[in-house]
Amino acid sequence: MPRVLLAFEPPDGGVPEAVRQIALGVDVHGWEVEVAGPSEAVIHPALERAGIRVHRLTWERQYGRPDRDARAGAHLRRLLRRGRFDVVHAHSSKAGAIARPAAAASGIPVVYSPHCFAFFGPVSAARRVLTLQIERVLGRITARLVCVCEHERRIAVQSRVAPADRVEVVFNGTEPCDATVTPDRRLSDLRGNGVLAAAIAVMRPQKRLDVLVDAAPRVLDRVPEARLAIVGEGPLEHDLRARAAALGLDEHPRFAFLPFTRPVDPYLHALDAFVLCSEREAFPIGVLEAMACGVPQVCSNVGGVPEAVDASTGRLVAATDPGALANALVEVLGDPELRRSMAGASVERHAECFSADRMVAQTSAVYSSVSTPRRARRRACSTS
Repeated sequence: MPRVLLAFEPPDGGVPEAVRQIALGVDVHGWEVEVAGPSEAVIHPALERAGIRVHRLTWERQYGRPDRDARAGAHLRRLLRRGRFDVVHAHSSKAGAIARPAAAASGIPVVYSPHCFAFFGPVSAARRVLTLQIERVLGRITARLVCVCEHERRIAVQSRVAPADRVEVVFNGTEPCDATVTPDRRLSDLRGNGVLAAAIAVMRPQKRLDVLVDAAPRVLDRVPEARLAIVGEGPLEHDLRARAAALGLDEHPRFAFLPFTRPVDPYLHALDAFVLCSEREAFPIGVLEAMACGVPQVCSNVGGVPEAVDASTGRLVAATDPGALANALVEVLGDPELRRSMAGASVERHAECFSADRMVAQTSAVYSSVSTPRRARRRACSTS
């Protein structure tokens, strides 16, 4: 059976969730899988319970610890030398920067999924120049660049990070919603007899949860039955709580910060609307999870989000605009018939376009298209 190594860097969020789905599904398509990721990644326990071998690496999200990244790279190179892999699939810019040269040095075809290019969006000029150059150099040794949406594919081609004939699109996907779970008790208590919208996200700058905080007073004033929540943790939690307190939301009975633990379905079952207010995204999995559960989406019009969310399933608003976000939430939360229509359309659209099975099948096909059987590689080496 051919073997693939999935290497990823962010410990939480949509990237490891995509890796988890691929890791748990590729065996159906004839692939044996191992996973290499940050030591604290949230998906490791679930993978190990499923019998998948996990390799814990020392790399971190930021670039301030080159010593740890160097150790992670050395660990990865040793793993590839002895692991007998037919394909390496690197997820995210840091994993791509470290895993692609390691795979090339071992003669293993490498597939790369950036999940939002590091040079794209509101980044410094120095970072943009450096990361774009790195992507262009490493694109030469990338067998396939797999983009999670058409928007990301256009960026890849226009930025010349890989030849167009080596760039493919495989939309992110998620599993069907678990209809048997009980809604999260804390969110249900907050919702009461009203209507509830929430963002479920890691509290980091890209997610711009401050925009929801700023929009909250307007929504709560205009829709008396509305409740709002931010579900998650992260480095900006203190700042967000302070911002909410300055607006009088810290003691507001219809607004709350709540912690998050997987799975996500209990939280979604308690919602009437899902909020995504990011300033940049590729193709966020959270939106697809909400869609699968029939939760209308109110989202920033960024990246590939409009390739998923349309007027039948939710509302798109200008990024970083609290007024626009508030207006859309008022519309959706204030109209029960609109929410019912959006809920039904969301479930149908997810099943048709964004299932995990479809994503895993298409990703497995990419592996097959680039892999060379190990025996064939050894013959080529022995006759050279």
